[in-house]
Amino acid sequence: MDVKPRKGTICVPFDRNQPLPFSNQSQRFHISRPTETSTALAVLLLVLTLLLQPPARAQSEPTLAERIQNVISRPEFAHANFGIEFYSLDTGKVVYALNSDKLFVPASTTKILTEGTLLATLGAGYRFHTRVYRTGPTDKHGTLKGDLILVASGDPNLSNRIQPDGTLAFVDEDHSYQGPALPGDPLSVIKQLAKDVAAKGIHKIEGRVLVDTTLFPDGPREGGTNVVMSSIMVNDNVIDLIGSPGAKIGDPADLKSSPQTSYIKFVNHLLTSPAGTRPMFESPDFATNPDGSVSVTLSGSLPVGIAPQPATIAVPSPTKFAETVFREALSAASIQIKNSPGPSVSDFSPYTRFYTAENQVAEHVSPPLSEEIKVTLKVSQNLHAGMGPYLLGALAGKDMKSPLDAGFKIEHDFLQSSKLDLSGAAQGDGAGGDWADLFSPDFMVHYLTYWATRPDYQVFFQALPVLGKDGTLAKIQTNSPGAGHVFAKTGTFGSEDKLGGKMMLNGKGLAGYVLTKDGKKLAFAAYVNHVSLNPDPEAAQQVAGQALGEIAAAAYDANLDTSANAGEYDLLIRNGHVIDGTGNPWFAADVAVSGDRVAAIGDLREAHAKREIDAKGRIVAPGFIDMLGQSEVSLLLDNRSLSKLSQGITTEITGEGGSIAPENEKTIAPQKPFLDKYKLTIDWTTLDGYFRRLEKQGTPLNIGTYVGSAQVREAVIGDDDRAPTPAELEQMKSLVEQAMKDGALGVSSALIYPPNIYAKTDELIALAKVASKYGGLYATHMRSEGASEVSALAEAIRIGREANLPVEIFHLKVSGKPRWGGMKNVVAAIQLARDSGLDIAADMYPYTAGATALASSLPPWVADGGVQKLLERLKDRTIRVRVKKDLAGDHPDWENLFYDCGGAAGILVASAENPDLKQFAGKTLDDVARTWKKSPEDTLMDFVLADNAQSGAIYFMASEEDLRTGLSQPWTSIGLDAGEMSLDGPTYEPHTHPRAMGSVPRFLGHYVRGEHLMPLEAAIRKITSLPAQREHLEGRGLLKPGYFADISIFDAATIIDHATFTKPDQLSEGIDYTIVNGQVEYDQGKLTGTTAGRVLRGRGWQAATN
Repeated sequence: MDVKPRKGTICVPFDRNQPLPFSNQSQRFHISRPTETSTALAVLLLVLTLLLQPPARAQSEPTLAERIQNVISRPEFAHANFGIEFYSLDTGKVVYALNSDKLFVPASTTKILTEGTLLATLGAGYRFHTRVYRTGPTDKHGTLKGDLILVASGDPNLSNRIQPDGTLAFVDEDHSYQGPALPGDPLSVIKQLAKDVAAKGIHKIEGRVLVDTTLFPDGPREGGTNVVMSSIMVNDNVIDLIGSPGAKIGDPADLKSSPQTSYIKFVNHLLTSPAGTRPMFESPDFATNPDGSVSVTLSGSLPVGIAPQPATIAVPSPTKFAETVFREALSAASIQIKNSPGPSVSDFSPYTRFYTAENQVAEHVSPPLSEEIKVTLKVSQNLHAGMGPYLLGALAGKDMKSPLDAGFKIEHDFLQSSKLDLSGAAQGDGAGGDWADLFSPDFMVHYLTYWATRPDYQVFFQALPVLGKDGTLAKIQTNSPGAGHVFAKTGTFGSEDKLGGKMMLNGKGLAGYVLTKDGKKLAFAAYVNHVSLNPDPEAAQQVAGQALGEIAAAAYDANLDTSANAGEYDLLIRNGHVIDGTGNPWFAADVAVSGDRVAAIGDLREAHAKREIDAKGRIVAPGFIDMLGQSEVSLLLDNRSLSKLSQGITTEITGEGGSIAPENEKTIAPQKPFLDKYKLTIDWTTLDGYFRRLEKQGTPLNIGTYVGSAQVREAVIGDDDRAPTPAELEQMKSLVEQAMKDGALGVSSALIYPPNIYAKTDELIALAKVASKYGGLYATHMRSEGASEVSALAEAIRIGREANLPVEIFHLKVSGKPRWGGMKNVVAAIQLARDSGLDIAADMYPYTAGATALASSLPPWVADGGVQKLLERLKDRTIRVRVKKDLAGDHPDWENLFYDCGGAAGILVASAENPDLKQFAGKTLDDVARTWKKSPEDTLMDFVLADNAQSGAIYFMASEEDLRTGLSQPWTSIGLDAGEMSLDGPTYEPHTHPRAMGSVPRFLGHYVRGEHLMPLEAAIRKITSLPAQREHLEGRGLLKPGYFADISIFDAATIIDHATFTKPDQLSEGIDYTIVNGQVEYDQGKLTGTTAGRVLRGRGWQAATN
């Protein structure tokens, strides 16, 4: 389907293969909806193949996988996501698969579901009967003493498509996509009905001429072409225009319209522009006249010498349009109409008694439905497909009140009866123009496979466009050997990238069948999402359309046997030094992967695979696990995860204190500035709802999360500094229990931040006991890492003991120069607790500076009641004096970050939302104070005020000695305390903490190789099996047959970080490949666009579902 122009604009859609000559940029990109749509979903668990570069062995001819890789590795697709599956209808096996179980924006490939359901439900021979009835007698003079009513039947082709042989004609580029109108009279059907009325002896009508659209009255506009949907469709409910420039610059341009009717009048202000300029239509101005007709003023320009340009205007009211042209046709047939057009009739129920054979005076019978299916699929006719669910609901479901819902129920039942698994399919309209339209390639392939078994398959098959020959594929791969052998539905969905001034191709699809050179039959679906293109309407076809056509054509003569049967495995990593995550010494071995699992480890010299990686001189290790990430939101905004994958990270644990769920009005309100900035909607309330959204969207990383005690407190109490009532505590416990059942890994706290800081120990114990019941952990950013760290640690230990669950200390450190050297005491306290039987451990990042909000430097009492209260207090002079006093020293009940960093010189501004403050990112707070000529304390408060408490900061507060002491412990793991990001992504911050880009390579390169802090095998254990064991991540954390194939391949001799505090956005080096669930996501410095990550649900979810 195609772009959605604003109401009253010339239709300039996107699902096309020719230039859009008659448009300007503003009309070309009215895309608030998709264009063409696709379908896809996982039904059979088949072996999926990820082939991202050619196998090592030379072969006589390229494999399908190699040819596909050549396409998808092109630079224009560097940030795009591909989903592809080829399936043999002869053998019942997958020939090739890439991301085939993930959901993609399908665009107009959705139409094959709509049209397939219509075909299966109504039958190929179904015909629409459009009838005309009289409501009174006709006297001997031929005067009708009553009304004449044309009853709409939903026939999409009341036009000049009908040929003498009963077939429907089409042009490859339909007029709804600015192609040429078909030759002939677009009102031929209407005029024939008028002649038939005259043939019945009616020469005068004393009543009204009406059009009854009760079947489906004029409704919403179809999303791709802006055409109003209705059960009456004359000339596809558009007026065709032909614009021609004048002889010289400034001359009026000529405008011709068809059909010509008094319903719509054009005021032509088009002018002739200089040669070489772009043809341009400004938004038309619509005005409704007192008699119901419409005046349309057209402005714009056409360059000298350009060929006549076609365009269309959608009629505002198909019913009024049909009524007017029918009256005019009756008059042309010498039938006098006594009454002028009157007001519309909304209720035709009093007239249905006249809808009998006796009162029928004319009838048009359409060609069979098989012909209509052909037109809709060949040219991707959006109006016809958009009407599909409505027609199903009205004609088959007999539901005139809610035909859309009834139609989708019929489609749902049809798909279920076909034994298709609908868990990976979503659909919101018939044409592919709804944001809800999402399908996986695997679903679409199995839908196509089902159709190949039906008796009406040939009707369905012959309706599909043919590569290089007709329909929307007429100009795709015309010189390819595969031209004429690929039968498939296209799809395009683009939108305007206002930031970059480009077009964002959100979805491009191709789904159908290939008849190969050697007689094999394949079903396939290929999708590419998120391609940034130049703002040229042809770019979608020239770049992505041709690419998908090339992929489909490759299957015609590629080496399919090699693609399907290259060997025992999907991926074979040869000649590596395997460090398996146990802590044992490395050993030389090959590692084989089948699907998403490690299949074998050892001497596999005789084995083969679809892809082979030579890891000579490299370490092959389990994928690294980030024990404290912050990516739960950023994955919804830009889920490429360059910062994590480039460090070999395959799994992230998140949810520190505040978590992604539960959500309600109280938790959402403080997030409004962030949500508004990124146009993000929180459409979930529970953790399960978030997980479902993430699964539907796709994630490169495996993601597990805690439920935050701060989150449940805010959801129930808000930001107030008080204890919960007994009833409120029960509500909080209930929210934790629901989250645990949804798959939370435990309950967390962040006790230096409001509102979590207001929670007393007993409250935390109560919540931790709920998590304990479901096998969860208690993970905490302790109440202090500074002056009160010993008592804060004691509190965490008490919670673990009394709630009977393991304890994880987030980002262990000793903060504040007066306490440097104290890590040995903290380590001793933790070890003592471990020796006494408490399972307590910690994670760290390998830096001496931390990062959090700048407002966290303030005393917690300032934030009582939320951000607005904080900002109000900072304007109060008396309160500011108190704040200054509190900032001057240590406090037993809260951690003074300002003091621990040695004041403003130890605080670096990392980010600011206020444009006037962005200049200070990367500067210390002391630098800002000198610029502003204010005290450091006043600078802190004024900066927080000016940025509405949205600023981020880096705090230099720990020592290198303490860091090394902590990292050396066998029970510490690595957590970045940073979200995923990409350097050109929406969440990228140029002055973020370098830990986001460099933590793991810094740990392995600087501390392990450079400072010999521990053996490499012990270091790998810290970032693989240790965190997997703590979080009960079954089947992860080790390189072991049967385990998930999360793998990092790196060079131990060169791995190192390059991100610094002054240049934190520098990628690390040394990571060659990052493999997630068997699929290569980071390939020698480049992202592949694969999103093979999984949601990792905790043991509570398993218990709840068993």
